[in-house]
Amino acid sequence: MSQKPVTRSDALQPVVTLRVIAAVLGSALVLTGCALPPPPPARSASATTRLSPPFTKEYNLGDAVITQSQFPVGSRYREMPVRLNGLIAAPANQSEPAAVVVILHGTHPGCPMSEGEADLWPCTPEEERPNYSGFDYLARDLAAHGYVVLVPNINAENTFGFGEPLFGERTAQLLDLHLRALSRAAAGGANDFGVALDGRADLSRIALFGHSRGGELAWLLANDPHFASGKRGYGPVAGVLQIAAATSAADPWRSSAVPFATILAACDGDVVMQDGQFFFEGARLAQDQTAWAASVWLESANHNNFNTFLRPEGLDLSGRPDCADRLAPEAQRGWLARYAADFLALLFKADLGAAARMGLDTKTPAPASLYGLPARAMFLASAVDRQTIWLPADAEEMTAHRLGGVVSADDVMAQFCPKGYYTPQSLPGHELCHRHVVTVPGQPPHAVVAWEKPGGKLSFTLPKDAGDFSGYVALGLRIAVDPASPLNPAGQPQAFSVRLTDRQGNSASITVPTVEPALRFPPGILQANEAFQEGIFTGRAPLTALRIPLSRFSSVRLAEVAEVALVFDQTDSGALFLADLEWVRPFRP
Repeated sequence: MSQKPVTRSDALQPVVTLRVIAAVLGSALVLTGCALPPPPPARSASATTRLSPPFTKEYNLGDAVITQSQFPVGSRYREMPVRLNGLIAAPANQSEPAAVVVILHGTHPGCPMSEGEADLWPCTPEEERPNYSGFDYLARDLAAHGYVVLVPNINAENTFGFGEPLFGERTAQLLDLHLRALSRAAAGGANDFGVALDGRADLSRIALFGHSRGGELAWLLANDPHFASGKRGYGPVAGVLQIAAATSAADPWRSSAVPFATILAACDGDVVMQDGQFFFEGARLAQDQTAWAASVWLESANHNNFNTFLRPEGLDLSGRPDCADRLAPEAQRGWLARYAADFLALLFKADLGAAARMGLDTKTPAPASLYGLPARAMFLASAVDRQTIWLPADAEEMTAHRLGGVVSADDVMAQFCPKGYYTPQSLPGHELCHRHVVTVPGQPPHAVVAWEKPGGKLSFTLPKDAGDFSGYVALGLRIAVDPASPLNPAGQPQAFSVRLTDRQGNSASITVPTVEPALRFPPGILQANEAFQEGIFTGRAPLTALRIPLSRFSSVRLAEVAEVALVFDQTDSGALFLADLEWVRPFRP
């Protein structure tokens, strides 16, 4: 992914983009004879097909002009020439119209670079890089699972060779043209895709996938009420899958109207801070979030290997022991194909088996691996299926939680950590947070709890009218071991207990053992740094899920819970980042 430094106009783009998409999509978008080179020659069958169906096929719908609303009428940049091409795949056999998946590639140079470091636009078909072609494997695999898959060329979104773009405006228009053409073909009209489509695509069911900044675009468009509203022959969008997503212009700190999952590559050498987590954290904090959301931390994965056309990024991650042996490209892409197929099965078929394979089965503990590879899941259940006790989103939650009860810290140090990056100098009093030393992906608000001797506890009392949890199946929490705290023995996992007490005084205590994936010591080293005495931790400390089935608290009346306590009685000392204490129901798509 190649990103342009943010400018003053970039800072305004999240607001401007959402406002202009509706106006631009309402303007006339027609295929034209604009001054573009001729369409690229068809590639040989061996380059685009397989010995057995389903196969992908290159398509070219011709040339078009899209409008750049920030430029005045008459400006050379007002009308932008584009080429409507890409890949399509369809099921070999189907008994009914298939849901449609659109895969958006990332921000990688499309045309040759000029001497001024800007790519030229337009360029000839021979010069233009087919960045979309790197998702041929994923399109084929999803078509084999019964979906019509479109992988459009969106190089036009990413070029600065035809004026500075408003983020998302170009892609909204490009997708509108591609999807309208697909809608016509599926209805028995004109078909320039080169595969039979009459009656085969159901454009009322669409999922958007996106890699890198394509992941940001997919999320932005799915949450724009003017895009894919169903009024143009396609949509609305049913859900979004982000693949190593970047953040540049969209505001991730808000709710998502549709379910989404974000895949974080632990050894990402491009989006090095795993920015896709911002979208999950934004949904988690939004008071109006109702749809479910998921995030998965894929160990040893890098950024570019999700796309076969790209070379592996060359960033030096020698300080990351977990990145010494990165996933083989084939293994990484095979993992994505399986996760993507289950995401769609969950989205369109309400397949609970798919949810379990994705690590979202709330009745069971959170897994340490998915599809045979080390990975850890985070899950935000739909609003009706969770009851949050404690987020915490602000300092007030360190004394009073969301159900109206009291939070007490006994023989432990407890500190609220605001979101974002800060140092002891910029935010005195938050030294325990270690935000300047340790990267917690998404930089969310959370708490840190530290103890210097065993037996301390963090307890949450529950009002009488808020203690009925008989309809729930698990107690959930998100945790990371603080690798910069001297209270955590280097390289060693942590452990603690969870105790429930009912109004009759019955208690049950469950030990959360060191084998729990969320309690592993994060891989990495504390590297010396002139600015900070503690050094800088080279690894990452993602807050990942811990789930305790409530069936384990059999001696407690779940209809009358009076207190939940985290008791730090299993180790002599320690420090944990904590968030999202909640009750969860069985997962319902």
